[in-house]
Amino acid sequence: MPPADDADPPRARGRADAERNRTRVAEAAALVFAEHGLDATVAQVADRARVGNATVYRNYPSKTELLSEVALRWLVDWRTALRAAADAGDVPFREVFLELYARLRGDRLALDLLRAGAIDDEVTAARAEVEALFTASLDAAVADGLVRPGITYADLSVLILGTAGRLSEIGETDPAAWRHVADMIWAGIATG
Repeated sequence: MPPADDADPPRARGRADAERNRTRVAEAAALVFAEHGLDATVAQVADRARVGNATVYRNYPSKTELLSEVALRWLVDWRTALRAAADAGDVPFREVFLELYARLRGDRLALDLLRAGAIDDEVTAARAEVEALFTASLDAAVADGLVRPGITYADLSVLILGTAGRLSEIGETDPAAWRHVADMIWAGIATG
């Protein structure tokens, strides 16, 4: 007997369940990787998603594939924010700088990703786009006289990723402490 018009056929229910599980795993992975960075385990993701390890591996055959999806989501989100700032044209580089620092405070994977980087080719390409957009914003700030001449992306990556890494290592989560360090860095690179 065919299914009633208002009922999903069993195959459609199975696909819907599989898609829900994949979404749960991806959402859990985003939280776990944000907390633990690259050191997060598949078991931690499965536990957070309230599924078994097999369900995680059914959706993502390796930790690298799961990590890649989460990293791409973060990079795409940050790329979108950087493009919006560039398109607006009146977003000061200081705001872009502070936004990055705030994002790193809340996401250990983002910090690890920008420090280590190479997960797969897609993540590497997305990371390169983000770096290019950030660099363009920095270069505009230098040209506008807001940031001291000679400050480069490499300089800022050492300052930002080094201090953010240290704050993360000592377990500092207070936004005021992170902002204090960000303000010190800004004072070192700003012209006035």
